[in-house]
Amino acid sequence: MNRQEAIALLKQVLDACAGLEGHPLELAPPNTPQTGGFQIIIAKPLDDETRKKVIQIITDHGLSYQAGAMWKTKHSVNLTGSDTFIIFKPKNAENSHT
Repeated sequence: MNRQEAIALLKQVLDACAGLEGHPLELAPPNTPQTGGFQIIIAKPLDDETRKKVIQIITDHGLSYQAGAMWKTKHSVNLTGSDTFIIFKPKNAENSHT
């Protein structure tokens, strides 16, 4: 995703998901070879309803996500929290969801 696409997606997710109020959100620049551009990082647990809405929106846009503890960037020495949810556009044509 380019920056404008990521911002538009973030706005759509925020409009559709009242359950995201109070969640730390980050628009992260491209940083790993697996992603195609900017990422949206939600660093707090999502309730089931919000999670389903977010997944539906990103699926409709042909995007992927990772959930759980993972490296935040290829240069990071810190793992993200166990409840981190990262939305990204995969570089390859396949959409793999974990």
